[in-house]
Amino acid sequence: MKIRIKFTKEASVKYLGHLDIMRFFQRCFNRAGVKMVYSEGFNPHQKMSFAMPLGLGIESAGEYLDCEIADGQDLKDVEKRMNQVSGDGFRILCVRKLKENAKKVMASVSYASYQIRFDNTLSEEMIARSVGELKSSKSYLVHKKTKKKEQDVDIIPQIIELSYRDQTLLLTLRAGGDQNIKAETIANVLFDLMGIEYHREKITIMRLELFAEDLIPLQDYETIRL
Repeated sequence: MKIRIKFTKEASVKYLGHLDIMRFFQRCFNRAGVKMVYSEGFNPHQKMSFAMPLGLGIESAGEYLDCEIADGQDLKDVEKRMNQVSGDGFRILCVRKLKENAKKVMASVSYASYQIRFDNTLSEEMIARSVGELKSSKSYLVHKKTKKKEQDVDIIPQIIELSYRDQTLLLTLRAGGDQNIKAETIANVLFDLMGIEYHREKITIMRLELFAEDLIPLQDYETIRL
C-alpha cells in the first residue's frame, strides 16, 4: 500500500539536512513497528520519496513523504504510533492512502506557500513600502544559479500571492521544475528595495504548505481519506 505522510519540521530539527531526515524516518518506521515494503536487490531499503527538501534553517508546517507499507495496516494507528516515537520538531499531521498510479510526490509539486517574519528592528513602514513596490512591478530580474546554468529570471510571474501585515509576509510561489523561486530570494529582493544589506538572521522562514495543480494541498491530491 502506497501512502502519503504530512509532517512538520520545526524547532532544532530545522537544521537537519535531507539525508538526516531520511535516516530519521527510517528509524521512526522501525521504532513504531510499521511494516515497510523494501526494494529488491543486494542492498534492500525502505521505499520512500520526499516532496521538496528544505534548506537548512527553514521550518515547515507542511512537509510530505511518500512511501510503501505492507497492506492491512490501519493508517490512523500508524500515525499515532509514529507520533509516539517521533520526538521534538517532527509531528505527523496525517497519513493518507495514495490512489493507484498516483504521480510521485516530487513531480506533483506546483506551488509552495511561506511565512516570513521580519525582525522587530526593521522598520515596518519600509517593509510595507518595499512589498508594495514589488507587487506593483511588472518585471523584476534576479540572477539565478543552478548546477547546470546561470541566468536572469523574472520573479514576478512566479509570485502567486504576496501580502504583508505586522512584520509578517505571506507568499505563495510557483515551485517544482524550472519554475522554482525560493522564499529567501523574495526576502533578499525586499531588503534590496529597502536599501538595506541582506542579513539572514533578520528573518525567520516557515514553509506553510505544498500544493499540486490548481492549488490543491498535497494531502488531498491523488489521495484517499480512510
